[in-house]
Amino acid sequence: MNLLDLKMNIDYIISNLRDYENPKDIEVLITLSESSVGSRAFAKVKYVGMGFDWENGQLRIEPEKPIVSEGNTFKDIKKIKCEQFEGRNYYFCPRCESKISKDDKFCRYCGQKLK
Repeated sequence: MNLLDLKMNIDYIISNLRDYENPKDIEVLITLSESSVGSRAFAKVKYVGMGFDWENGQLRIEPEKPIVSEGNTFKDIKKIKCEQFEGRNYYFCPRCESKISKDDKFCRYCGQKLK
C-alpha cells in the first residue's frame, strides 16, 4: 500500500461513517496475528510520520507496544529443527524452515538466532 492508497481508504471510510458523529471518536489500532480472548489482539498507534535516513520516502506507523510477542523476534534464540531422511539428519531454521548447518549460530536466509 502506498500513501495515496491509504488516503483514499481513509477518505472513503470517513465519507461513509454512519454510527459515529465525529471521526475523532474512532481509535486507530493495528491488528496483531496472535490469539486473544474476545476481540482480536491489537496495538494502539503511538505515532505516524515520514521516515528519515534509511527510512526516507516511507510512511512509518509506530505502535504503543511491541507487536511481536516475546519469543518471536530475531533476537530470541530458537532451537534448530532436525529431521531424518533415509538415515541422514537434515537441519532446518525454526523461523523460515530453510536448510541450514547444525553448527550455524544464525540462519543464513532470515537471520534468526539459533542454538
